Amino acid sequence: MVGGAEILPAVIPISCDSRDGVEITLFVACYNEAPRIAATMATIRDALARLNIGYEVIVVDDGSTDDSAGAVQRFVEENPRMPILLHHNERNRGLARSFVDAAFLGRGRYYRLVCGDNVEDLDTMIRIISARGEADIILPYFPHLPGKSRFRKAVSWAYTMLVDWIGGYRLRYYNGCALYYRFHVMRWSPYDYGFGFQANLITTLLEEGATYKEISVQGRHVDKPGSSSPLTLRNLLSVSKTLSEIAIRRLRRKVYG
Repeated sequence: MVGGAEILPAVIPISCDSRDGVEITLFVACYNEAPRIAATMATIRDALARLNIGYEVIVVDDGSTDDSAGAVQRFVEENPRMPILLHHNERNRGLARSFVDAAFLGRGRYYRLVCGDNVEDLDTMIRIISARGEADIILPYFPHLPGKSRFRKAVSWAYTMLVDWIGGYRLRYYNGCALYYRFHVMRWSPYDYGFGFQANLITTLLEEGATYKEISVQGRHVDKPGSSSPLTLRNLLSVSKTLSEIAIRRLRRKVYG
């Protein structure tokens, strides 16, 4: 107590009950995923049936130019008891923006991104969600990732090393689909556009005192037709912003303690 007021920790412990019995909100990112989105939804359905917990699925069709929205709608009609909300962006806003928007649309205590291209198998999804509550952040990493080229693996490794070195951390992977408390995503998510948003969020939460647990999982990488190099100007700008913000936070930590 200071001056009669209680000082709360930076990362507030989440002890409230889930809203309307929804324990976890799953945000499914969908951009031109018509051939794969139904299989992704089926994996979610089967995993959550085994876990037997309250959940909701928020699919964000991020300005797709194919029949992604139609594929989701057909899946909804075939699975009427599955709690699915389909949200459509008129134009592509990017994964980082949709990630935060879906957190505000959700009701669950926990929150997780699921990629719409069906790269995660049933056991992996179950293992990650089953670890909820064991730490503030559940961080999956992939000892092996079939389908990913050597070049992309090298870029991913270099990115992880840079984030660790600049931030003073020793994490194995920053771009997996981590499991968060939804409140923390709404409170601490940075305003980003590129794929560096997760490293920015994770290191911000660690800076604020969040705990984490890393778990080894299996997955696969899918290159879509027309996929571009990860070294685009947009990605480089995003990564530069992320790394600079992590560096500033570390400097602030050293200066102010």
